[in-house]
Amino acid sequence: MADGMFDESGQEAQINEEYKIWKKNAPFLYDLVISHEMTWPSLSVQWLPKKDSPAGQDYSIHKLIIGTNTGGAETNYLMIAKVRLPKEDTIVDGGDFQNGIGMNSGQSKIEIETKMVHDGEVNRARYCPQRQNVIASYTPKGEIHIFDFHKHPSKPESLNPKPDQRFLHDAEGFGLAWSENRQGNLLSGGYDGKIKLWDVESNSSEPQTFIHSNIQIEDVAWHKFHQDLIGSCGVDRHIKIWDIRQPKALQDLLAHSGDIYSMDFSPFQEFLLVSGSEDGRINLFDMRNAAKYLHTFEGHKDQVMAVKFSPHYAKVFASSSADRRTFIWDFGRCGQPQTQEEQLDGPPELLFIHGGHRSKVPDFDWNINERYIIASVEENNILHVWQLGQHIYA
Repeated sequence: MADGMFDESGQEAQINEEYKIWKKNAPFLYDLVISHEMTWPSLSVQWLPKKDSPAGQDYSIHKLIIGTNTGGAETNYLMIAKVRLPKEDTIVDGGDFQNGIGMNSGQSKIEIETKMVHDGEVNRARYCPQRQNVIASYTPKGEIHIFDFHKHPSKPESLNPKPDQRFLHDAEGFGLAWSENRQGNLLSGGYDGKIKLWDVESNSSEPQTFIHSNIQIEDVAWHKFHQDLIGSCGVDRHIKIWDIRQPKALQDLLAHSGDIYSMDFSPFQEFLLVSGSEDGRINLFDMRNAAKYLHTFEGHKDQVMAVKFSPHYAKVFASSSADRRTFIWDFGRCGQPQTQEEQLDGPPELLFIHGGHRSKVPDFDWNINERYIIASVEENNILHVWQLGQHIYA
């Protein structure tokens, strides 16, 4: 017992020391850092695509979808947060980290705009690309809830959950993805090993169902170019590619040596996909010859919890991990020569390490309107909005 307590306190001291070093160096590494302490942690984060630029102001307004994970201690909420970001041509304070980096001191940067009561923790929440005020969420009870946040007051009038639609998956899960090409088509992937395809527009309670395995699915994704192709991954360590017009998978890849928590299809190159795993590795695949991965990205020291391609750069993606880090990778740099000193910082394809979190990072998202701005959430109630310095990627 004493040894365990010593190990735990020693690890906490190390984490706090690493955080102090990061905070000291942050002004030299970032163009922007906003750290926001929430009442409860969020397992999910996503930028809404709309951007407002108020006339005569030196900032633009962006919005985030976040949720709560209270562990049953209090009411849970699905929330819309308003984020003020300085415009590119704004002259800002260089930073004292106390007030953030890349902002004018004292400005309130993140505030909750809308709170909707949610039935249990928000495992995952994603907006509909064609109707961006419509959000799907995955509950611990295995239900998919649909909220049109334009129809809800900024603060709830009661503590009863009032989603606009409910769909029953039958098992808890985290896999949730809207189609960018088929309006109202929503995928859910659950711990029952099933993928369900819902037609939210028709409000049908009878989904199309695909069997990935008899153990849990961790993530699902739509192909960005082909409207009938989807992907799934999970605890069986396999990635499966499906054509929704057929009941059986087109491809079945043993992709990792550990559970696969996340996958994403490239928005730029139709045959590329990336996956992140419990084994700490990230694999890049070409679907035309997926039996062997193109490259393995190594650097994380714990399970990889999320991977997502950049919406702006064809060869860039990011990953977050239980090691408290979010990495930005550029696979166009694979194989570039390095000095011995450069090798100490990681492989050439590792572009940047965001080391400001002090617990595992279950989710992050790229801002579609601003290059290299990312929002990331950690299990210790902290939300970060950050942008690596232009001198790093220019």
